[in-house]
Order: sequence, then structure tokens, then C-alpha cells
Amino acid sequence: MLRRRIGSPARRTNCFGISAPKRSPDPPASTSAWTRMGERIARRARPGPVSSGPGHAPPVSPPVALRATLVRLGFLAGRLLPIRPRVVLATGHGARITGNLAWIRDGVRSTRPDVDVVELAFWPGSGWRQLARAAIHALRSGFHLATARLFVVDDYFFPMYVIRPRRGTTFVQVWHACGAFKKFGYSVLDAGFGADEEYARSIAMHTNYDLCLVSADRFAPFYAEAFGAPREWFTARLGIPRTDLFFDDERQALVAAEVRRRYAIPDRRRVILYAPTFRGERITVARDPTDLDLGALRDALGDDHVVLFRSHPFVGARPAADPALAGFVIDVSDHPEMNDLMLVSDVLVTDYSSAVYEFALLGRPMAFFAPDHAAYDAERGFYLDYPADLPGPMFISSAELAAYLRAAVFDLERVRRFAAESFDVADGSATRRFLDKVVAPAIGRTGPDEKGRARPP
Repeated sequence: MLRRRIGSPARRTNCFGISAPKRSPDPPASTSAWTRMGERIARRARPGPVSSGPGHAPPVSPPVALRATLVRLGFLAGRLLPIRPRVVLATGHGARITGNLAWIRDGVRSTRPDVDVVELAFWPGSGWRQLARAAIHALRSGFHLATARLFVVDDYFFPMYVIRPRRGTTFVQVWHACGAFKKFGYSVLDAGFGADEEYARSIAMHTNYDLCLVSADRFAPFYAEAFGAPREWFTARLGIPRTDLFFDDERQALVAAEVRRRYAIPDRRRVILYAPTFRGERITVARDPTDLDLGALRDALGDDHVVLFRSHPFVGARPAADPALAGFVIDVSDHPEMNDLMLVSDVLVTDYSSAVYEFALLGRPMAFFAPDHAAYDAERGFYLDYPADLPGPMFISSAELAAYLRAAVFDLERVRRFAAESFDVADGSATRRFLDKVVAPAIGRTGPDEKGRARPP
């Protein structure tokens, strides 16, 4: 049963023919099929009457109220200007855009040089300098929310939830993870991990989306619960842009060679990618798990293996590397793209990372090291049946994991079955479909004129 937001804006049927927060008077929604979705986006993207002001009640927390006020000030300033043929790509939990946003950025820039592309990336932190950056980010976000024709996010994005968008802007959530693994959003409201109900109500989390991508339709109910949204918001028909990498042999070869060069990964060694998720109730106190005995792993596996350790991006300060593990463990945590690291890896070891969905597309083996899975399930919870639904075995001791990796007897049919169940569309053309079905109708299909100037959509 979906959670209901108290004080949420009135709803209407949006340009995709689905229920969404009400903005301003619109014509009746089309009931046309998917093939006409682009036409509906184009109709929705035409300039229209603007709303009278923000649609949500002020947050109760003073810091949140200040942040919301700054966003709205930027939004009010931008509302004085016309909406531009601009694509904004925004993330609220990273110093740079990566993954789906990066693939969309590169696709727009290569096919539509007449379109302005803006990147909004922000990493939360502490200190006066960071507070100043946060204030500037809030103002910029509000301004671009008011002036962009297409606004795409890949995670929770606070500024989007504290304004009432102008008609003429399309909002898309591409999410940073495939599948549906760990619970989040409204699914963990007031749990050990997650937002409290008062905060969620005060800002109406995950509102204002016109469309949300999922990797398979069977995951849509989980995202609908997590977003407190109707099932109709979600589609798997476009595919997931960043998975295009796994269908481009030439690009894979270039990326893999660069990763090997950057981290001096020895040839002729079996590469184990160890990528645990973070622990901690908040991202500001995120930490790595410490249960895996990497020394025991080295002793069991010998010199013909190497471990690439990739800490979760939320983890800030990490302990210094153990000199005794030099040559066996290589820290690759500073690499922004997890999928790039997968290309050079023979086996993935994780605990609760959604990276397993994309690694399954490579058809390579996985193992799960999760001695704390009962406690993690009680605190966070899963959308899948853990460990029954996993594409590989789960271990609770370092010795058992080492023995499994040493034996190298893997059930790859289990991996292939997991991949087939997790992606409705995975063919290397997801970015192109996103450009054709979302960007083109939202921005306008025409390119620059003979003098290189952008034509109005």
C-alpha cells in the first residue's frame, strides 16, 4: 500500500498521461499509445501560464526552511525570464555528474549542439565555506528549475520538491541504481535509515516528476512505494542510458585499457572487484564495513589474484591502506564510474550494492559477503528476498568466501537469469531512445539554423 503525503499539491494528469502534481490549467490528457509520447511531451513543453507561487508548506526545520527559501528566491528570479531550450542535469549527492546523467549529457552535446546543457552537482558537507556553496547551489537550482525546458535528476533532489513548476518544463527522474535492492524513500520512513515522516511531509519528497525510469516493469511498484507515487509514473521501455556501455565493444576496450593504466592493474591476474555499500544512518557519517579479512583473502588466493577495493561514494575519510596488503589490494574508490571498473573485473564481491544488476549484464560471477545481513535487513530492509533472490551465493565468513573464489566454480546460468529478469530493455540504444522520446519533444526537434543559432521549438 502506498504511503499518502499529507499536504501534497492537488494532482492532474500530466503530459505522459499519468497522474502528477497539479501545476496550472492544462488541456485534457491524451490517451494515445507509447509511440505518441513524444508528441505529448511537446504539447506539455509549450509555454503556458505560470503558477502563483510555491506549492508546499514551509519546512519546520530552520535550516531546511532557509534552504527552501533560497531555492524559491532563485526560482522567482528565473520566473521573470522565458523558459529556454535548455537541458539541466542535476545530482544532489556528487561532486560531478556520472552514470545516466553523463550519458545523456554526451548524447545531447553530440546530437544537439544548439541546446544549452547545464550541470548541477553538489556534495553536502560541513563548514562555513561549504555552507556558502550550498546557498549558491540552492539559488542556482531554483533559477534553472524556472528557466529550463528539461530538468533531469538521478537521485533525491531537494530543490525540485519545494517549488511549483512552471508549465513548459518537463521533469525526469533517471535514478542512480538499476533494479530494486535496498529500500529507500517512503519505504523507510521513520526507520533507522531514512527520512522522518515530519520532514517528508514538509517538503513532499519525490513530487513534480513527469517520468521516472526503471530497468524492468516488475520494479515499478517498489519505486512507486518509495516515491509515494502512482505506478503510471514509471517506464522501463526506454532502457537505462548508462548500460549502453556494455553493448559497445570499442568503447569497452578503450575504457578498460584506461582503468588498467590508471591503477597499474597487473596482467594475467584474476581481478576481484570488492564494492561494499556504506554503513551508518546518514550519508554524513557513512563508513565502510570492516568484517572482510583481506589479509586472510590474500593468504588463501595467492599472487594470482588482485582485489580492487571501491568504497561507497558516501564514505568520506577512510583509514590508511595497510602496507601489508600492497600489491594485493588496489584502492579504486576515487574512480567516478563504477561501470568502468566492472569491465576489468572477473568477479564482483559486494553485500547490498545495486551494482549487481549491471554486472549481471556482463554475465560474470558474483558473491555476497554479508555477515550483518539480519541486522541490515532490520534497519534498512530489501525489496528482494535476501539472499534467495541474489545472483550468487552469500557468505558470512572470510574463509568461506576465499574458498569459493579459489575454487572458481560459478553458476553463470543463475547470473544470466538474474539479468534477464532485471532488464526489460538492454540493447545499447537506451541513450538514443531517451534523446528521441524525451529530449527531442521537450526541447523541440529542430536543430540550429543556417547561422548556427537555435531555432525556437
